[in-house]
Amino acid sequence: MTVVKLGGSIVTDKKVAFSYRDGVVRSLGRAIAASRERVVLVHGGGSFGHPVAKKYGLSSRSSRPSPEGVAETRRVMFELDARICDSLLASGVLPYAFSPYPLLTAAGRKGLSWLRSAVGAGLTPVTFGDVILGDRGFTIISGDTISMQLSRSLGASRCVFVMDVDGVLDDSGTLMRSIGPAESRRLARKSSSDATGGIALKVREALRMAASGTEVAFVSGFRPRDFSKALKRLSFHGTTVRVPSRE
Repeated sequence: MTVVKLGGSIVTDKKVAFSYRDGVVRSLGRAIAASRERVVLVHGGGSFGHPVAKKYGLSSRSSRPSPEGVAETRRVMFELDARICDSLLASGVLPYAFSPYPLLTAAGRKGLSWLRSAVGAGLTPVTFGDVILGDRGFTIISGDTISMQLSRSLGASRCVFVMDVDGVLDDSGTLMRSIGPAESRRLARKSSSDATGGIALKVREALRMAASGTEVAFVSGFRPRDFSKALKRLSFHGTTVRVPSRE
């Protein structure tokens, strides 16, 4: 099983509200279809979810925003999810869309048996970052966190983060071909206006996956050939994550 996280920055142009990159998603979908890998797909909010969440004060911290804000944020996320599923279907992938909320009540691997059944039937489960209700109010659960939860619960062998850059970049903009805990701590000090934590959260969740035995890769969605290689566990242009215990 492979978990693929399509970042909001690759499925949309974050600088243009409610933009959508149909051609990019279709090219990635064709790569998934051709790989014949068993894939579960997660996508971010990009220029749909993020600006709306920010407008209403929603973030990864519990808050009590207006009901209208919660409803509108969820509405635009479902709209983006529908567009992504349309693009995937046109590229040969059979999407099975679902809200991530059931993940919060699923108990370990048994709780996700329905998801495995969907994959076994030839479908590609698709979910997304969402707004959830907890004891202290509403919280955004990011696609990165969902990817980590899915990878752990499904025992995924690989997780591929697809971005709008070649991988994880250092302060000078140079590609980091591999990262571990030390690099993660440096990235965590970077500030981010992203409602879901930005690159620091991605790396932190990637390290947690790697520690559990899941191979993790970061690759550009504008390089479909390298994305295809990452899916197939071949050498690719991007970033790999080192297992923390090896440091």
